[in-house]
Amino acid sequence: MKGTILLGDSITQWNPLKHDEILNLGIAGNTTEDILLRIKKVEGSRCQRVIFSAGINDILNKFSLEKSCELYSKIVEVLQRNFQEVSLLSVLPIEDRRRINMKVRRLNEHIQEIAAGSKVNYLDIHPLFCDEELNLKKEYSTDGIHLSSRGYDILNREISKLL
Repeated sequence: MKGTILLGDSITQWNPLKHDEILNLGIAGNTTEDILLRIKKVEGSRCQRVIFSAGINDILNKFSLEKSCELYSKIVEVLQRNFQEVSLLSVLPIEDRRRINMKVRRLNEHIQEIAAGSKVNYLDIHPLFCDEELNLKKEYSTDGIHLSSRGYDILNREISKLL
């Protein structure tokens, strides 16, 4: 039986982390709205913990901050009912898109507030991936958004702290 679910978008789906205790439920392109629609897959799970990461697709699809936060809160409510331990990861920056990365930082502030208000874990990994201009470091990416093997090494080192 798996003990941990990774729930999220393409960053989660393409994560090369292999562990007998982890069930990867990432789907490329998913917004928080998509994840809320498919969250029934995790309800009734016998897993003890979930690590949730999503939000960049909300921004790229021009969701309002309010809509993303509302969806995040609903997802957290469902996760809390189904898991002993819920962890939220901050949204990662992307390369060379100042306006988008400002929105990423604002969303992360709200995700942190949601985590605090819901008494779930929040892991702020965003700074680990930023260059001096707060964009995604080129060496951590394959295409400006998705992670390279070096990027996944950093991400998985942090995820391992939650296991």
